[in-house]
Amino acid sequence: MLQGTLLSEIIEAVSNTYGNEFLNRLTEKLCTVIGADYTFIGLFDKKNYESRTVALVAKGQVVDNFNYSLEGTPCANVFENKICYYPTEVQKLFPNDHLLVDMKIDGYIGTPLINSKQEILGLIVGLFEQKIPKKEETLTLFQIFSGRIAAELERLDYERKLEQYNEELEVLVKERTFKLEQTLEELKERQDQLVEAEKLASLGLLSAGIAHEINNPLNFITGGYYGIKDFIQSTGIQSEKTEMYLDAIKVGVERTTKIVKGLNQYTRTGDSFDEKIDIEEMLENCLVILFHTLRDKISVEKEFDSEPVFIQGNSGKIHQVFLNLLTNAIQSMENKRGKLLISAKSEGDFVLVTIQDTGTGIRKEHLNQIHTPFFTTKEPGKGVGLGLSIAYKILKEHSASIDVESEWGEGTKFTIRLPKWNEG
Repeated sequence: MLQGTLLSEIIEAVSNTYGNEFLNRLTEKLCTVIGADYTFIGLFDKKNYESRTVALVAKGQVVDNFNYSLEGTPCANVFENKICYYPTEVQKLFPNDHLLVDMKIDGYIGTPLINSKQEILGLIVGLFEQKIPKKEETLTLFQIFSGRIAAELERLDYERKLEQYNEELEVLVKERTFKLEQTLEELKERQDQLVEAEKLASLGLLSAGIAHEINNPLNFITGGYYGIKDFIQSTGIQSEKTEMYLDAIKVGVERTTKIVKGLNQYTRTGDSFDEKIDIEEMLENCLVILFHTLRDKISVEKEFDSEPVFIQGNSGKIHQVFLNLLTNAIQSMENKRGKLLISAKSEGDFVLVTIQDTGTGIRKEHLNQIHTPFFTTKEPGKGVGLGLSIAYKILKEHSASIDVESEWGEGTKFTIRLPKWNEG
């Protein structure tokens, strides 16, 4: 039976990791726990009927990935959405799989990875030179982590598409720069389009749609969670294991709900500038969206008034201002450990918001240019120089002000003064 401490040990090993680091670390840990000689995560190439490993551990070590044909292999059965378990003598069942012979494999266990569209995108496999010792424990672990693996693979795919979109956007922006610089009037006519382009470059083309579509399944999961919990309690079959599973579901739903709430706030549209906005709640939403970029390298310190502070404006646009400023602050610290300080306090008829980082800072000669469209000090592919320009434009529309203090190599501090909510 799978012990809670064992599961916690695996979760702890992969916490605060993403992308290839997460996949490699999880595969390495699973390989050790189940006692396999080889463990790998593979992606299916349906067109060529082959699989490509994205994380491969051999004899306890992460090794280079490779491609292999599915023809005549047990992986082909997993491709058909089957859990495959061959405790011993797997070579006799698949004599044409020369890889099994070369690797002297006796036992094979594999489960499919299913994405959010219920499509088979890959598999996780354990290979044993001896008879598989712990079937149930291995299957349980694979099933527990298969969803998380599939989600990470999907996220990596979205990230790749977003990078491709950013490159295409940058080419497009460069092609039009000369034309946009001809007259200020021409720039004004195109700014609404550039606002949308910056939002898409920040969150990806599908952000708004994903946030909307996730709500319904979240409600189903929440309802199912309480239904299962009541059922378990009423039947008296409650155990440490079931409690662990239920807690994992609850934490996941609550985390996803916060992310969806943040995305909904960011993608909200409308022309009204008379909305009542809780400034602390909005800043917290931004941090939820950007949580994965903080990792364990950037600490966040927050200072808010003891009582809620409200501002007046357009929530979607103000959310975009804070998200752009926080993103810039985090990116300035991406190559070193740093500290992000956020404060919001009431000051007369205004609310004063400060965002301060300990990043690379801005050179003195560049301070007067940061609000100019297309001006950027970032490397190619990292940004097109629209974030701060759009933030300045939005704040001007709100009769707000923004000041910047920066010292090269020490960090940057932005101070935003926004009109307070008028109860009258």
